[in-house]
Amino acid sequence: MTGRLTIYRPGKHFPAISVTGERCELRCEHCRGRYLKGMRGVGSGEELLSVASGLEASGGTGLLLSGGCDAQGRVPIGPFLGAVGQIKSSTRLAVNLHPGLVDEASAPAILASGADVLSVDVLQDGPAIIERLHLNAAPEAYRRTLELLSPGTLAPHICVGLQSERGERDTVDMLSSFRIQALVVLGLMAPPGSGVRPVDADRLVSFIRSAVRRLDAPVLLGCMRPRGRARAEIEAIEAGCAGIVNPAPATVGWARSSGLEIMERRTCCALHR
Repeated sequence: MTGRLTIYRPGKHFPAISVTGERCELRCEHCRGRYLKGMRGVGSGEELLSVASGLEASGGTGLLLSGGCDAQGRVPIGPFLGAVGQIKSSTRLAVNLHPGLVDEASAPAILASGADVLSVDVLQDGPAIIERLHLNAAPEAYRRTLELLSPGTLAPHICVGLQSERGERDTVDMLSSFRIQALVVLGLMAPPGSGVRPVDADRLVSFIRSAVRRLDAPVLLGCMRPRGRARAEIEAIEAGCAGIVNPAPATVGWARSSGLEIMERRTCCALHR
């Protein structure tokens, strides 16, 4: 097998930072604030700058700025965008912004922040948006978000299993009309007691295979997914996956023995080049 595989290991070098701490108004069925607990909270732009300074001093490569959503599906990053601009002008750190849904009023400041990449979760399944995300929004809101942010570098995210398979196909169809840096594929996980079923490995691989065929952009397997599935990771690579976050050791061994050129990066996969 020939080709290149990029392995991403962000870890402490590329931490996830929440502008809302553990707060989120949506409390989506598959998360319920669970993932915010693993993020470092910041309460002001000054605090974000302090975190960034310490991160660079310790050899960090960048940060993800995210947080919980408000009732409209927006991550309230506005008060932090000035600090993002200072980080970009005064450090070597890369910044991945996760703004949630955006509108005409918020998009210009996001684009002007100088962030390296904009990560946008995308869906096109109306019932899933309402029932699973608890968000009173139409699928068109996601297209509009991409349109408003399209002057920037986009790395849309699709969580396989979160919406119907038709919704997943419709989402890829929508993305095919945009210029994107990469598609980050996630896999639905099941928080304890949630009643949510994790995504089937075959469905995840099948989606990656289809996305690779239909999109003129790299397809990556992101960090938020069920782990311990080396077989699925290997099949994803065989299907054309260009990069994986924190793959299983068996996957790395298979890739090396298969003759793939392996590159390792201590960054978020949304920065794929």
